[in-house]
Amino acid sequence: MKGDRSKKNERIKNYEWQSEIFQKALNLFLEKGYNATPMSRIAEVLDVSKPNLYYYCSSKENLLYQINMDFMQKYFIPILEEAEQLSDPQQRLELFLRKFTLLNTSYPAARVLIYEIHNLSKSHYREITTVWRRAYGLVRGAIKELQQSGKARKFRGSFLTFIGTGIVNWIVFWFDYSRQNNAGELAEAVVQTFLHGLLYSVNGEG
Repeated sequence: MKGDRSKKNERIKNYEWQSEIFQKALNLFLEKGYNATPMSRIAEVLDVSKPNLYYYCSSKENLLYQINMDFMQKYFIPILEEAEQLSDPQQRLELFLRKFTLLNTSYPAARVLIYEIHNLSKSHYREITTVWRRAYGLVRGAIKELQQSGKARKFRGSFLTFIGTGIVNWIVFWFDYSRQNNAGELAEAVVQTFLHGLLYSVNGEG
């Protein structure tokens, strides 16, 4: 048993267990909450010593930060990059809202990343929120272009941006993740509901 744990401790030092550390820590955060999950419990679930877990991540806050960055780099930033390539603002909005919804319906741990972000240090918080501000700018910019072209209602752009992104972020708190067959329908509902409330009808009537 000690030999097995020694091997696992060594693998942590070599960063071979990153995905398992992240996943098991997230599972505990989802089950118990971030504040109620000590590093000792994470180490126990991973079957490694607490000192070796600290070798990989200096603190629980640092672990939460690493998990956030991993999520951003693997899943969220690629959606932003794909949407930013689209010149048409309506297509840009549609793609972002649809793919962001599908991401949140397939990744329940996003609820931890959204809700627990206030537990990050100031520097880590700024780094994560820089990515969220990029998403805000993408949505806000698309709305502004549609308004300037006369295709969108003249509501305050910041309000519309927070409504659109807020709808998608809130999904993680109520979506039934056992019903993945509903994800596509939900994504389409988000896109169509938001855009039909934003855009003027074809004949220009409100």
